[in-house]
Amino acid sequence: TEQGVHNTIGKIYVMLNRNPAEFLSNNQFYDSAVVGKFCEKLDPSLAFLAYRRSGGACDDDLIRVCSENGLFKDLARYLIERQDLELWDKVLRAPEGETERPTRRSLIDQVVQTALPESKNPEEVSTTVKAFMNADLPTELMELLERIVLTDGDFGNNRNLQNLLILTAIRADSRRVMDYINRLDNFDGPEIAKIAVGEQYSLFEEAFVIYKKFSLDVEAVEVLLD
Repeated sequence: TEQGVHNTIGKIYVMLNRNPAEFLSNNQFYDSAVVGKFCEKLDPSLAFLAYRRSGGACDDDLIRVCSENGLFKDLARYLIERQDLELWDKVLRAPEGETERPTRRSLIDQVVQTALPESKNPEEVSTTVKAFMNADLPTELMELLERIVLTDGDFGNNRNLQNLLILTAIRADSRRVMDYINRLDNFDGPEIAKIAVGEQYSLFEEAFVIYKKFSLDVEAVEVLLD
């Protein structure tokens, strides 16, 4: 169980390419920071495995290695599995005064296109959605929700996600609202219609279509008259 011995064994396996991925993923005795640093120059993907095995102790190094070497799919899957909002905040929220970072856009693309659609865990989906909300990324949040709600996935009929998609569009991109209303069926129509018809948004046609879709004829006529 001597850590130094396992560090050395791990480095030898990496140098000889002797199934290093299995060792880095399963061995419990080596130092992730030491072996991960050694792997960075030889194979960044192996460094990622070493840092991931640390259980969060090497998260800063893991993020750096993934960002510097384009391992955004691996980083996206790791973030989703970890379900850590503070960790999400590190990669999603740009420092004050800083413009959009190419690395953030690349990461978001992998989250939306690959990593989150793979997930079957509702808690992972919920935490990821919450992370995008906390980072104040409404456009990216709509991309994310479209991917998991408008496709034939496990969460397409989730009422909370459908509500959130329509409400996000109302607040950030009203041009999309009508399409969502027509395509979705399991959302809280009356409550969303009240928000849409309010003075802040004045989406009268959208509110009318919602009331009509939910057979609330009196409310629909009131929208037309008012």
